[in-house]
Amino acid sequence: MRSVANGSLSGATLLVVNMAVAHFSSARPLSLAQLPGWLAVSLVVGISLLAFLALAGWGHAAPYGYLLQERWFWELLRFSLWQALLSAVLSTLLALPLARSLALDPRLPGKPWFLSWCLLCFVMPSLILITGLVALFGRSGWLTPWLGESWRLYGLNGILLAHVFLNLPFAIRVLTFQWQSVPANTWKLSAQLGMTGWQRFRMIEWPVLRGVLPAVGGFIFLLCFNSFAVVLALGGGPAASTLEVAIFQALKYDFNPSEALFLAWTQLLVAGSIYLIFSRMGRFQWLAPAQAGPVWLPRLGPMFRWSGRLGYLLSVLFLTLPILVLLPLAWQADWAFLQQTQLTAVIMRSLVLAVAAALLAVCLALALLSLWRAGRREHFRQWVAGVALYPLVVPVMVVSVGLYILLLPWVDWQAYGWIAVILMNAVIALPFAFQQLRPAVSDYDASYARLLADLNLSRLTHWRCVYLPYLKPLLRRVLAISFVLALGDMSVFAIFGSDDWRTLPWLIYTLAGGYRLAEAAMVSVLLLVLALVALRLLESSYD
Repeated sequence: MRSVANGSLSGATLLVVNMAVAHFSSARPLSLAQLPGWLAVSLVVGISLLAFLALAGWGHAAPYGYLLQERWFWELLRFSLWQALLSAVLSTLLALPLARSLALDPRLPGKPWFLSWCLLCFVMPSLILITGLVALFGRSGWLTPWLGESWRLYGLNGILLAHVFLNLPFAIRVLTFQWQSVPANTWKLSAQLGMTGWQRFRMIEWPVLRGVLPAVGGFIFLLCFNSFAVVLALGGGPAASTLEVAIFQALKYDFNPSEALFLAWTQLLVAGSIYLIFSRMGRFQWLAPAQAGPVWLPRLGPMFRWSGRLGYLLSVLFLTLPILVLLPLAWQADWAFLQQTQLTAVIMRSLVLAVAAALLAVCLALALLSLWRAGRREHFRQWVAGVALYPLVVPVMVVSVGLYILLLPWVDWQAYGWIAVILMNAVIALPFAFQQLRPAVSDYDASYARLLADLNLSRLTHWRCVYLPYLKPLLRRVLAISFVLALGDMSVFAIFGSDDWRTLPWLIYTLAGGYRLAEAAMVSVLLLVLALVALRLLESSYD
């Protein structure tokens, strides 16, 4: 096992070194401006390399080839792929008619509100949703009596419900913005030519969607394949477990690094392959503002118009009921019991950790973008982008536990685990920050690079007076998204956290596990309010 792991790690290390050497041999000498970028590369790549080396060192004595003959391994892999595939297909297909109605039906009420709610649902801390689903569909849930005796929330049913809730809004936003990208003159021309609805869809709408649908589906598949909190809380047992949860259990409960490392390589291989495929299928925008002002749109037929409105109503119910059900449940909470959990201190601690992680994620993204801009060759720029985006495919659980094991002899995690929580959450948010900032940075260089060269500004003046003010609206959005992602973290805290300094998601998990559902609902509402405030700041940056 050690030879395989070390061989893979050596290959990754050689790749980093070779790319660096190629860059230095073909570019200008390393400048001070590129130093933050290379430090960011070293940090992001070094964390994963050290983590895998630590696990390989612990597991070198135990062979793992036997797992290939174990039936449970193949069942685990099959279920991981199957639930991710079902979640991605359902989310993408259900989003198509809803996005079409949102984009083409001007009389649909509350569209800006609904799109903002979709954004919140996508980045919502999953523990909020899980609490709402248990209140609705659990053993004593409000809707359980109408679902029949055979209904079970825990297992594939609950996992699909949660994943569709979290990812359907993302697909709706992306596809709505794709439909809205069609110029008004194109719609007018189709009307002048007398196109039927089918001809308009085939010749105008489908070409706009065709390039982005596989990318959206692949991205959702990747998120669901790497899902942790949803499967841990709603899986209900080994029959509905995934690789991510199995890695956590092998390390946290069984302390079997050999098995965990093999599962990690399996997950990395599958997730990396999926990422390489969908990353070449096109780019999409999901933070764009909703379309403002009256725009000429084609007239939908009565059947499509009314079926779209019915689907819109059902989607509003689906995306709000699990949250609304928390309000009456939270009213029953025992405030005296919550005060014993030091709720105020937990809230302040969660805010500080999330703000620090969000700021670090944006700083890492800006540093990597400075290196990306400095690259002369396209393959080097692609490599820098790959460094920024690869945390999407690397198992967070494995990296966290690897660092925990590596530094355990020297670091008191009980006292200093909060540093690792900030660092790992920043790395998790980095791909989202980098992807959202990169198009704006590219447009900035295309529009102003020559002018700024003529002005001969110092680098500090350039950043302070031109570059950062240009990016300011987008930086606010990225900070808000990163903040909400870090605020809802549970997987990193599961490794480095402690009951002495709990965060809001872990408090919810603890309360729900102790059958204090009303108190868990109250804390979920508080967490939701914090996320809403942050995302309101995000949306206000468009005003």
